[in-house]
Amino acid sequence: MMKSSDRQATAALLIAIIEAAIARGCRHYSESGELLATTRAVLECLQREGFVTVEEPGVGPHPFAPPRPV
Repeated sequence: MMKSSDRQATAALLIAIIEAAIARGCRHYSESGELLATTRAVLECLQREGFVTVEEPGVGPHPFAPPRPV
């Protein structure tokens, strides 16, 4: 089982990787070279499906973020 500090470090690393990929405009291709999606599109899809919630630093929920449970 992961410790809380391990989960936090893993989350921080994933956030940094995703931010860097979006900033660089990374694109994801199939093995045959067909464009599948941009990193931003993948992240937005994960948001819609409820796997992640994206918030702008110090701003609050991202405009594409699903509503949080009450």
